[in-house]
Amino acid sequence: MFKKTFLFITTILAATSVSTGYGATDVLKGSVNAATFLDWFNSAEKYLYVKGLIVFDLIPALFLIIQAVFFFKDRKKIKGLFTVLALLANLIGAFLVIQYAYPIASQIATWTPENIPSDWISLKDNWLSYIDLHGLMGILGWLCFAITYFVSERKNTAVKRLPRFLNFSKNALAFFLTFILGMGAAGLYAFCLFPFQYEISGATFIEMHRPTDLVMRKVGPIMFTFIVSLKVILATLFFIEKSKYKGWLIIAALIFLLCDTFIALQYNRPINDLFLTWTPTTVPNNWASIRDEWLSYHLYRNIFMLLGIISILLTFFVKKRGERNTSIVRFDKKREADVVQ
Repeated sequence: MFKKTFLFITTILAATSVSTGYGATDVLKGSVNAATFLDWFNSAEKYLYVKGLIVFDLIPALFLIIQAVFFFKDRKKIKGLFTVLALLANLIGAFLVIQYAYPIASQIATWTPENIPSDWISLKDNWLSYIDLHGLMGILGWLCFAITYFVSERKNTAVKRLPRFLNFSKNALAFFLTFILGMGAAGLYAFCLFPFQYEISGATFIEMHRPTDLVMRKVGPIMFTFIVSLKVILATLFFIEKSKYKGWLIIAALIFLLCDTFIALQYNRPINDLFLTWTPTTVPNNWASIRDEWLSYHLYRNIFMLLGIISILLTFFVKKRGERNTSIVRFDKKREADVVQ
């Protein structure tokens, strides 16, 4: 029970390590308003400098080391190797931040809107590129660790109830949903530990929020339809396989997604419409209370997203009917051999 609990925690930490904590940085690349960038940078860096490295890299690395030891001790060599690869990706990301991002961040911390170097845009973009590389290594590490759930080290003693193609499709869907939705767990993690959104100015909030909102209005419906379809198919395959508990867990994940979407459309969307009418020079005096309301709804959405990935992860810890524990099988065979002798 301890090892399963530790594996579950390690999985969540590996998934959350895909986040850099800085949020969407694409809107800050290129020629942007210097005051906007520095307002965002100073607010975010106050939380993330050093502390972000500990939360998103060092703590997950510690759990990955222990988990790799557990895998090797249990003679699950392939799982152990993928865990080591996840650890290496995590450590490479941390090295990039320490070696390259920190020195540039130290320079940026001395800037003011009235006193910035002539090459500040290129320096800023270099710093953002290292932050993005850090996030990319986190994604690679999460990918490696997610694979461990689909590696079979011993002969499968499960009762197979699906044809080969359907069984492959089931595993492919489970892997894709685990990998893609697992990264959503990072949202709640970063939101709670690094709430710098509450400290940036109204002008900065609007300038950063607008591009992201416009993209999500186009991509959101497509992604929603796609993910819902995959979850319905996966739940159906589990029920056909007679793994009813796994099927109901996927249904639960689907319900959590619907709750997330309901909040987005019913509560976040009207406020987003209001945000789109604002400009940096026409932000109302009560903008902070409206922003706080929007962020509170966003927090609820992140909670439902986290519950969704937890539901999906639990399918890996639930045995379908007819599947026997491999340790019990080995014990039974040993007892039978003793009886024969």
